[in-house]
Amino acid sequence: MSSNQSGQSLTRGYIGNIVAAAKTTAEGMAVTLAQYFRRPTTVQYPDRTDVPVSESLPERYRGFLEVDMDICTGCKACERDCPIDCIVIDLEKKEDVRGVVRFDIDMGKCMYCGICVEACPTDAQSVGDLEQTKCIRMTKEFEGATSDFPTLTFRFVRPGDFVPFFKPKKGEISSTKKRGEIARYVRKKAQEYNVVAVRWAYAHGGAGAQKGGAADAVKEEVLLKRAQELEPLVKEAGNDVKKVEDLLYSQALAQTDCEACGWPTCRAYADAMISGKDGEFFKCEPGGAEATRDMNLILQIRLGKPLADAAKATAKVVLEHHK
Repeated sequence: MSSNQSGQSLTRGYIGNIVAAAKTTAEGMAVTLAQYFRRPTTVQYPDRTDVPVSESLPERYRGFLEVDMDICTGCKACERDCPIDCIVIDLEKKEDVRGVVRFDIDMGKCMYCGICVEACPTDAQSVGDLEQTKCIRMTKEFEGATSDFPTLTFRFVRPGDFVPFFKPKKGEISSTKKRGEIARYVRKKAQEYNVVAVRWAYAHGGAGAQKGGAADAVKEEVLLKRAQELEPLVKEAGNDVKKVEDLLYSQALAQTDCEACGWPTCRAYADAMISGKDGEFFKCEPGGAEATRDMNLILQIRLGKPLADAAKATAKVVLEHHK
């Protein structure tokens, strides 16, 4: 306490100090009480904003990436120029028509540099935009909070779909959907698909499903019966890598693309096992013990092992990783 305050305290006396304290407290409370009668300065996000926050952001805001597959030429320029490889594009040829079978962007990995947008050769004009954009562009969508990280991988081509290449006319500026519309859709589908797909897998033979997991999966009669079912399919596939990939995908893997195995899709995991990039044939979590059993049986039979030996080796792997 300063000497001036000490002097005032002595002059006021005991009662005077009580009055001064009450007055000071009342002044502070009056300021607080006044806030009840003023318009709030804090905006409750997002339910009380006059317009959606994304619509109030500038056109050049760098939010989620989106791709309009209707005007994609399949040039893969964005994939090549991405400095951190968060874009993955797969192309295939069907009946002399080339197209895109996979276009994934991992927004959990993206650093929002915009290099992919600059690399895209397809000029476009989005509804409501003042400036031209590209087939791939940044949007004003930004809400990425999630407890399920794989839902930040946006899949612009769903597994099994085939999108033929777009062939733009020279000098033509293609019209495209309103910026952010595609990003919102694929974000929603990513959230829905992962949950639904994993539940489906568990309901159709995944770990913990009605068949009882590892114990039932490695019963001798079950193993041999399954090996006999898979043997003709493995022989039919032969050394055709694509057919073996299809076999693993259709007969063993859960087909959820949940990324629990460390690969972006089930087909990518199958390809990695065939090519030797991934030697761990037990990482399909939604498929559980049965997926591990079938993967190993297929690969053991493919090596030419007798069914009894293939079943024995498979049982060891299943029991080791699905206790």
